[in-house]
Amino acid sequence: MKPITNRLFAPLAVLVASLPLLAMASPASALSVAGQTPFCANLPTTISTINSNIASLTGKLNTAQSSRLSTLNDRWAKADQTLTTSRAGWAAARQTQFAKLEAKATTDAQKAAVTTFESTITTAINTRESANDAARATYRSGVTSLVNTKQSTTNGQVTTFTDAVNAAEAAATAGCQSSPSSATNRTTFQAALKSARTTYSGDRTGDSNIATQVKALAQTRDAAIAANDATFKAAASAAETALKAAFSS
Repeated sequence: MKPITNRLFAPLAVLVASLPLLAMASPASALSVAGQTPFCANLPTTISTINSNIASLTGKLNTAQSSRLSTLNDRWAKADQTLTTSRAGWAAARQTQFAKLEAKATTDAQKAAVTTFESTITTAINTRESANDAARATYRSGVTSLVNTKQSTTNGQVTTFTDAVNAAEAAATAGCQSSPSSATNRTTFQAALKSARTTYSGDRTGDSNIATQVKALAQTRDAAIAANDATFKAAASAAETALKAAFSS
């Protein structure tokens, strides 16, 4: 599985990196209308642009997150349907083979051996199918948990980042209202955005890549299925040997 939130949230990382640049859009010197610096005069537009970009990208993230889980569930449902259809075909073919064996049995001993063989094989198959289903269910549950945890972590990081940006915007707005001609409004805003960016980027760098964990879950599932198959083959081989013995005596 591809790393989910790292890939889907790359556009916000670009926006995060560009925030201080947006704050630098207005020159630091010269006064605008009514004694305001250009920064303060343009601040409402700057804030609107930043907030609009963040809202758009977080909306896309939320949609992509929901779609990811839906896609996984759809894929698993289709796999289950395919397996159910295949198992039905195998069961029908097995009954045909059982009928042929029953037709070949002429003595009571042979008939009893066929009955035992059919019962043993049927039980072994049912046991293997149930065990394999459990292995797949464990894998899927683990993957779903990893995806949910990853998305929750990322959403928390985004919330922290957005709150920091909102606080910077509020402080800049208050500063421009109280001291509209002060050049420190611009530099303070830049520093606050840079701090939000640094915190967000640091949190994202520390994120774990769930692809490795998903791979480990898949290996555990595959190992369990291989063990189940081996157990079935051993039981089927023993049953076949016993059946051959009954027909050769």
